[in-house]
Amino acid sequence: MPHRAAVPVWEPWIGSGVMLAALIAGDRVFDRMFGRTEGMFGLWIPGVGKAVMLADPTLVRDVCRAPADVIDSSAANRVQEPVIGPQGLARLEGPEHRRLRTIMAPAVREQVSLRLRAATEQLAQRVADECPIGTPFALRPLLHLALMEAILAITVGPGPAWQGPLRELFRRADSYEITVRYCLRQVGGLALWRSYHRAKTACDRLIYDEIGRRRRGDEGDDLLGALLRARDERGARLTDQAVRDQVMSIIAGARTTTATGLAWAFERLVRHPDALRRLTDESDEAAADVYAGAVAYEALRVRPPVAFFGRAVRRPFELGGRVLSPGTTIIVHLRSLHHDPVLYPDATAFRPERWLDRRPGGYGWMPFGGGSHTCLGDHLGIMQMKAFLRVFTRTLALSPAKAPDEPVRWRAISNSPGEDCLVVARRR
Repeated sequence: MPHRAAVPVWEPWIGSGVMLAALIAGDRVFDRMFGRTEGMFGLWIPGVGKAVMLADPTLVRDVCRAPADVIDSSAANRVQEPVIGPQGLARLEGPEHRRLRTIMAPAVREQVSLRLRAATEQLAQRVADECPIGTPFALRPLLHLALMEAILAITVGPGPAWQGPLRELFRRADSYEITVRYCLRQVGGLALWRSYHRAKTACDRLIYDEIGRRRRGDEGDDLLGALLRARDERGARLTDQAVRDQVMSIIAGARTTTATGLAWAFERLVRHPDALRRLTDESDEAAADVYAGAVAYEALRVRPPVAFFGRAVRRPFELGGRVLSPGTTIIVHLRSLHHDPVLYPDATAFRPERWLDRRPGGYGWMPFGGGSHTCLGDHLGIMQMKAFLRVFTRTLALSPAKAPDEPVRWRAISNSPGEDCLVVARRR
């Protein structure tokens, strides 16, 4: 029988208050709690129940490597279900999950091509040319609109008709309100949210109409077309619901990780002139994107756009000397994980040079998740980040509109710059 480590009586009570305290005082509250509990502490979350939060790479590795009959990789992702749907890739497990990944992986990888790179650079140039000059402006909203346009072009083809309804849906999905309503979902917190359901219905109508149109004619050569052509080993195709949920998963993932990651990259760069100067020099040479890649990796490390990812315990599971009972939710807190001082000397510093001689790997850098549920769009997201970084620094000289670092604003499952990446630009 595994040894049960003694859990301090105070830990679950204090741990339960950490989530609320982080909303008020910032997520460094988590760091102090992890320091007292050696990288793992217990808590109780309304609407979720008993949970443990992790920031120790060794413990995260043990969770990600655990057998599927012990750890469920999808159940804890139900927090994403209001947007991506019950058959989104993050919500599936076992054979169905493997089948969909097998179908989607080649189509997603194909998008990381020279043609798409050129299209992304053209989009980045257009956004850079439209930035206000000489007056403070928020860069994050512009990046979100641009990356939504980019992912829609990859997924369903060009066209402006989808952007308005999607903005309305994600405006609610990014709010504090959805967190509260999700916790109260069993008493109608989500079911009675009329404005959210109107926005979701408008998006669903667009997707289902497009699916129906293509099933009757040309399926297309984008991601939606690949999903419509896909067949399983029995020759059956995906249902309309499954296709819809994958489309929303792709759009939501690109919008959260890539666009917000870019905003954080620029927020960090304008406060680190040496790094900005080195990136600008590389961009002017137009010969490589090595340092741009290092900036992207380091921005995603020091300011991960996704706040955490989760797993659920199916069978008694020993972790860090404790035995977690079935039904326990395991939450990996990414910013604290990415600031592990053993893995990253001077962990809070923004130093892209960390990545010049190596690529991220292991269980201490996980902005795209980990294990069997690692995001399929990771390479696509990095390519898009590098393209925007190079074009913007080649076109504009950016500086911070305010000197202090922007605070981390925690909304739903994402971390955003507290001032929306407020900068001042001038033409180079």
